[in-house]
Amino acid sequence: MKINTLPSLLCGLALFFCPISKADNVDFPSRNVLSFEESTSPVVANKKSKLTLSDNHSKLGEMSLLWEWNGRGASICIPGEIPYLPENPNPKETSVSSFVFWVYSPEAIEGNLRFSFLKDGKECCHFEYGLGFTGWRGAWVAFDRDMEGKPELGMDKVVISAPKGVKNGQLYFDGIIPASFQDVRWHTPDWQAPYVNAQSDNMWMVLNRNWALQLDIPVEKELSASEIQDMTTVRERFVSLITEDKKPWPLEKLRKEYESIRDNAIFFIRYAETYLSVGIPDGAKQFSDNGQLLRKANDTMFQIALAWYCSKDEAERKELEDMYLSMTRHILDEGWAAGSGMGTLHHLGYSMRNFYTGPMIMREVLQHAGLLHDVQQAMEWFSGVGEVKIAPTQPGLDIDAFNTLMMGRVASIAIMEDSPYKYAYMKALSRWIDNGFRYTSGTLPCFKTDGTAHHHRKAYPAYATGGFTGATQAIWMFAGTGLAISEEGHEVLKKALLEMRFYCNKKSFPLAMSGRHPDGKGALIPEHYARLADAGSPDRTQAIDKDLASAYLRLNGSKGKWAKKFTEAGICAEAAPNGTHVYGYNCSIAHRRGEWLVTIAGHSRYLWSTEIYKGENHYGRYLTHGSMQILSAQEPDIDSFGSGYQVDGWDWCHFPGTTAAAIPMEQMKANVLNVDQYSGYEEMLFSDEWFAGGVSHKGVNGAFGMILHEHDKYNGSLRAHKSFFAIDNRIIALGSDLENALPNSELHTTLFQNTIAPVEENSKDVVTKPMTSLVDRLGNAYFVKNADVVLTRGLQHSFHEETDAPTEGYFEKAYIDHKNRNSYEYMAVVNAFQKEIERYSKASPYELVRCDKQVHQIVDNSGITACVVFEESDLEGTICHASPSLIMYSTEGKELTLSISNPDLALYEGPADEVYDNNGKRIERSVYGRKWIDNHCGETSVSVTLRGHWSITAPGSCDCELSYDGADTHLLIHTSEARTEELILTKVR
Repeated sequence: MKINTLPSLLCGLALFFCPISKADNVDFPSRNVLSFEESTSPVVANKKSKLTLSDNHSKLGEMSLLWEWNGRGASICIPGEIPYLPENPNPKETSVSSFVFWVYSPEAIEGNLRFSFLKDGKECCHFEYGLGFTGWRGAWVAFDRDMEGKPELGMDKVVISAPKGVKNGQLYFDGIIPASFQDVRWHTPDWQAPYVNAQSDNMWMVLNRNWALQLDIPVEKELSASEIQDMTTVRERFVSLITEDKKPWPLEKLRKEYESIRDNAIFFIRYAETYLSVGIPDGAKQFSDNGQLLRKANDTMFQIALAWYCSKDEAERKELEDMYLSMTRHILDEGWAAGSGMGTLHHLGYSMRNFYTGPMIMREVLQHAGLLHDVQQAMEWFSGVGEVKIAPTQPGLDIDAFNTLMMGRVASIAIMEDSPYKYAYMKALSRWIDNGFRYTSGTLPCFKTDGTAHHHRKAYPAYATGGFTGATQAIWMFAGTGLAISEEGHEVLKKALLEMRFYCNKKSFPLAMSGRHPDGKGALIPEHYARLADAGSPDRTQAIDKDLASAYLRLNGSKGKWAKKFTEAGICAEAAPNGTHVYGYNCSIAHRRGEWLVTIAGHSRYLWSTEIYKGENHYGRYLTHGSMQILSAQEPDIDSFGSGYQVDGWDWCHFPGTTAAAIPMEQMKANVLNVDQYSGYEEMLFSDEWFAGGVSHKGVNGAFGMILHEHDKYNGSLRAHKSFFAIDNRIIALGSDLENALPNSELHTTLFQNTIAPVEENSKDVVTKPMTSLVDRLGNAYFVKNADVVLTRGLQHSFHEETDAPTEGYFEKAYIDHKNRNSYEYMAVVNAFQKEIERYSKASPYELVRCDKQVHQIVDNSGITACVVFEESDLEGTICHASPSLIMYSTEGKELTLSISNPDLALYEGPADEVYDNNGKRIERSVYGRKWIDNHCGETSVSVTLRGHWSITAPGSCDCELSYDGADTHLLIHTSEARTEELILTKVR
């Protein structure tokens, strides 16, 4: 008898989660979910069939429906109205009406079941479901997409027919849902139902397609000694990765966990989504409370394997071995076997991490028990490693694949018996990994030439860190073998890691790069630097990569095994990186000196503003409205990374640097919708402006500019032309053509918002002067010209970005209240000295040349002239005319260094890819529904005219055409990817 932990959740024969009842005002037909706890009803046995309740096997509750037949042509039926609908009546949903069921086969049966859906005795549609398995299997089958025939409203009977020609058999059924709405994207095809959602290209939906591929790398007849050693090295390194520095759970805890799980139905957490449309919103929680989640089972099995690996006691090892084998047989029986899709497997990776680790430790135990083949096949199936059998046709790889698939794919092959086929398969895997490190253009995943890594179609460090774990481990495992990743691929990952430590400070992500997690906790992982350093340099000339090792020592200090190894090799911690780097693929720049960082960020018609999900980042819509965040290591005892940021009490209308409408905090909450079939419940809004990006000058200083236009979903009346010029420890910020017509709101440009120690009373000061200077508590000074500056100090009330729970905290905050002014000018000085404050209060270290709709231009006392050219215009200075671009230049004698960028990623031409309603307002559409998101960046150009005759003495990597027009020099610079082009010119006359 199978013991199941769900009986308390059962309510009669249908709605199996007890909290759902009429008393809870949930009015669903009792037959929506058939769980067969008390009766075989409403299922009817037709000829040659027998129906009984059984506790031998079950998925929901303790009982299931046992169908036994004796004779060809046997069938059973489920009479009653099938609540099929061709469209979801909720316009916010993009789900499809589907038939859902679980089936258990104690013995493999040849042939197919046939599921027929009838109306008035006539079959409307049907599908066939392959057998030939043992254990549980399950499916979601969409009526309109996956079945043959045409489903109709009012269908009144489901008929399940036994395989033709099979005289005797028995099957168990549970969790039948005659019709319910399931997310259109996530029905998973498998061996039993390969036609389900067969056209999907999603990485979780192509397991069946991957399985059928044939290896395109020749298989040699024999293995060489070095090839055998290569496979041994990879396997041993894998085991060391998953066991080193890990302490297993105590034996008593393992016994307790084993007893609580070993007979449970095991569910993947996403399967709980099956029940949402029948009014059961907390299935995942209930699965978790009952110890039924796949992740818990896998983690427990890994801990058992780890304890076995670490134990020296033979009796203890035997007990652990028995526990592990028992759970292995159980999890295979629950459907976690090769070829099984179980309805949905979308985003399976996080739950499956330890599905692959335990077997690598217990390989010989599994082999002795006769389970190795079945376990290896399951690993190969769920990891989707069959994808690597054929050479990739396009460069790049989803960063999530490095995170959630990498180790599983390595394990799925490494656990195999050594053979020529295995070695060829591992070569194919290495090729696939190496291809993942190739640069991609546009918003395709994932590595970009600017050093960022894309996910969800924008640079996304929170996902990159997880991906870097798998990526660095893969290179380390294969290093020094005939399977090693190429120098080029290795170099790409190295650059991405070094770039991450540049745009983070010291480890922390800036808020503008936090995706949907603006909690201030996102950080790089120092071990990535150590692991890749230990794999050697990309060119194989260094046993330890000195660049990465020295970066690790700065990030993580001198403690630990890695630090010991690196210092013994004579490597010292690097100095903090300095300079300005531009991230065209993120609409941002990073400007740093020593241990402080300024991040300036925007968004465009190609790169979304912020990512918002249900339960994540509800109030973050202004994150990239031209934000300027200062991260400093000055006072780590006050806040985590010297930014003045904390979630509790944060005023979401006032991100530093942004220009935005100040509205009541309740109105800031996002209205998260499911807008099309390509997306879930998520919000990633675009501008309809392309101009947003930066330029760096000599790699030391930089500028950023954007045309801000908020999406019409919230405030399409908000517009601004914004620029920032970052020179040494100063950032000059300009704004022009500010517009905001949102009723009952004020337009503010925020200078800073910082946590402070509690104060007894709140204060608010408004200052209007030709020059207002103020210093925040972190020591940064601000000099604001001709504006109404508002400074507040005290207790702020807000809402948590995930839960909406009220929060509070003490803050200082300063902003420009624009009132009737449609421009602004201020300068921020990072870590300002008192002499600097006194000097800049008297005289600016720059001259403002122009600040209007066409051009923002300054001349700095450092000798740098910087321009943001929004529209083709004449300019003052050596460069007298330019097309839209960002320009910085400086002269030394007759030599001019020109840095220039066209921020247009040029993913498509013409007007913005927007759809408008009858009122001319942009309609919200998902990122993934855009036709251009897989386009490569097009070539762009910048046209500039210089006074006098100049020749190019150092073109750098620039493709430039030079010509003379009278007394002027004309340059046409060809470029792409919003990168900075830098060239040196010499004046001829």
